Amino acid sequence: MADIIKITDRISYIKATEKPLSADVGIIEGDESVWIFDVGADESVPISLNKISKPKNAVISHFHPDHMRNLEHVDLNEIYLGANTFKYAKRGTVVDKDVFIDDGITIHIFPLPSSHAKGSLGMEIGDYAFLGDATYSTMKQGKVCYNASVLKEEIAVLKNLSAKFFLISHDEKFIRPKEEIIEELEEIYKKRDPKESYICI
Repeated sequence: MADIIKITDRISYIKATEKPLSADVGIIEGDESVWIFDVGADESVPISLNKISKPKNAVISHFHPDHMRNLEHVDLNEIYLGANTFKYAKRGTVVDKDVFIDDGITIHIFPLPSSHAKGSLGMEIGDYAFLGDATYSTMKQGKVCYNASVLKEEIAVLKNLSAKFFLISHDEKFIRPKEEIIEELEEIYKKRDPKESYICI
């Protein structure tokens, strides 16, 4: 069984693992339901999640297996995902604009432009926003690269969030100040060549 680590009275998470590669899994306690951000790939995660007695809904950040492989093994009422992720999951509700759900706390699900994975989603709850892998790069010809126009859009979306902390999957720190993440992405964006679509670093 995976350990559940508490952040606040409402927000907890299961830490990412490397073997097997499995993303951090967010657990948000609503009044009526528990909201899960990503379901990971480690087989211990569903055991912990299925012990939760409340109805469970999941938000899947993107289609990579380390974030969604356990979908078939977790008892879920609703699944929210981007259109690209829907192609892999073949079920759930596609989110293509901001969605706000009142469950004693406001659950804000939003599309998040990302060089790492097309059609990513984030989830904001008060001072915290789960971002999955959305702030990461892609690889082009063995180089770490960001799509310049997508990065610009992503920075704008992140600046517009009211959350003070961003939760970045696979990051050793995991919970990081909003300003720190935005500053890092802006530094990358400054390196763009106006003649090139990608910023490779």
